[in-house]
Amino acid sequence: MSPWVYEGRDDWLFLIGGSNSIGALYDRNAPLLDDAKLQRWLNLIEGRAHRLQRMGIEYVHISIPEKLTLYDNKFHDPPIVDWHLSPAMRLREMIQRSRYAHVWLDLIGPFRGARDDIQLYYKTDTHWTPEGCFLAYKLLCEKLGLRPQLDLLTRPRREVDSVLDLGLKMEPPVFEPLKLYDFTRDAQKTYRNVIAQYLETVTANALVHIGAHIRYTNSNASAVDKKIIVFGDSYASLRPDGLTAMLAETTREVEFIWSSNLDWGYIKRARPDIVVYDLVERFMTIVANDKLNLRWTVARQTLKAKRLQLKGWRRAAPA
Repeated sequence: MSPWVYEGRDDWLFLIGGSNSIGALYDRNAPLLDDAKLQRWLNLIEGRAHRLQRMGIEYVHISIPEKLTLYDNKFHDPPIVDWHLSPAMRLREMIQRSRYAHVWLDLIGPFRGARDDIQLYYKTDTHWTPEGCFLAYKLLCEKLGLRPQLDLLTRPRREVDSVLDLGLKMEPPVFEPLKLYDFTRDAQKTYRNVIAQYLETVTANALVHIGAHIRYTNSNASAVDKKIIVFGDSYASLRPDGLTAMLAETTREVEFIWSSNLDWGYIKRARPDIVVYDLVERFMTIVANDKLNLRWTVARQTLKAKRLQLKGWRRAAPA
């Protein structure tokens, strides 16, 4: 058994260790993410909301809950953490008293309410299932006043048994059924930078993520005439089965930039109607500074991505 993984009831696996020390996040006084650091997050969110409002741009902030925050019903006694003290729960308490409380999209309440009827996260991974992603998408659309595409989960998919992140840490490895969708029927990917191209060539252990950038456009008559930029992580995703792709089927133009920081210069140039930010709880230990310069970041990482891409092609080439 891996010290990073907690084995819960009904074969549910939970990440509790590793570089993010997730188990320590559920403590108001733990230096890794105490309430003082969450106050810095609140200040940042308020500053973003104020600045974007002055630019005429709507802002939505999403803190993606950990499985530990949602599936305490799968813990053995005594519970390994108190989900009420999760980073997102504590930050939600703080922001409810703010004049910018309206920018917060709560997932914890709706997800906990749906967890017994829908499997929202994979048992052997830290990520949500397509059904979990779809619930987040519907909640986001409701907040933004957009009509969701309700047929997304009926679109073509393939199913495979796979060893996912937490299952890989077990001995022997644990397999789980994986559903792979391509939600992009009407939307077309019209741009992807070199980092995004590199990520398309790897299936695991990618070494470059930050600065990946894609753009979808949708000319279908049903698409809402809005432009969204998503700054976020793997929960929004570059993949055609993620939250970004769902949004791309809904609005005229969607961009995804893999970053926990905003690039204010790019936002000013791109002129979106909406900025969406998503970050999973375990990454909140580092407070964003919004000093991203996408051009500089991409330039700095391009050589590394190209080198890794070339290395992968050479490995795949027949001897």
